[in-house]
Amino acid sequence: MHRLRLWLDRQLVENSWPHGGFSPGNWFILGVILFSAALFAAETEPLAQAHYPELLHIANRIVLLVFALEFSLRLFAAGETHELRGLSARTAYAGRFWLFLDFLAFGPELILIALVYAGADLPLTLAGLRTIRLLRLLKLIHFLPGGKLVSEVLGEVAPQLLATLITALGLIYLAAVLTYYAEGSTNPEHFGSVGRALWWSVITLTTVGYGDVYPITVLGRVLAGVLALIGVGIVALPTGIIAGAFMERLQSERAKQAGRRIRPHGEHEN
Repeated sequence: MHRLRLWLDRQLVENSWPHGGFSPGNWFILGVILFSAALFAAETEPLAQAHYPELLHIANRIVLLVFALEFSLRLFAAGETHELRGLSARTAYAGRFWLFLDFLAFGPELILIALVYAGADLPLTLAGLRTIRLLRLLKLIHFLPGGKLVSEVLGEVAPQLLATLITALGLIYLAAVLTYYAEGSTNPEHFGSVGRALWWSVITLTTVGYGDVYPITVLGRVLAGVLALIGVGIVALPTGIIAGAFMERLQSERAKQAGRRIRPHGEHEN
């Protein structure tokens, strides 16, 4: 049992593979992910549905079972190379966030399929499960180089991003209220209520500017110009936060790597 767990751990958990890069097991799962994406595209093609419905059905079930099996085996064997014991220690080593993504790749669809076959009256048909299958693509984050770095950095700046989002939503609502008072009586079709003005406010502050709705009064146009300038900053602020966090993390990683290279040389000199 120990040998089996040890082999599975090295094949399925990236941190356990002793040779660097991906293990053969990881390459296989990556291939299944890409095949799943191609399969999803094929299932939306009417000709493929008409000529190969059973083949698509079987292929989808096989992919689903592979993801479920990989998740179970990863949880079963994670941490065996470090002699970790207990569910908590194993999930921490495999990465709780990554295990959650792995579960999303098969869990919701598998549960819904079981409920449908059990006769449960659900507002979702098996054909509607296609959208849920897109969750499998989240597993790509697990395998892409730097994927863990991206998730960790986003997790670190999540409070700042949340504050930025709340600020942006507040400005969007305030802009809608101001344009309602400036344009409501003149252009009631588009600005006759705060709810109607919200569409224009969102499009303006995000600098999309479709041009389908625009103010016609002098006060409304002045307000629109000010909001457009504010929108540039609103859009740039999250980008700056994320970019700054990435720069700090990359500099920290480079400093650690440089320290590992310099330390043995320094010890030799002493």
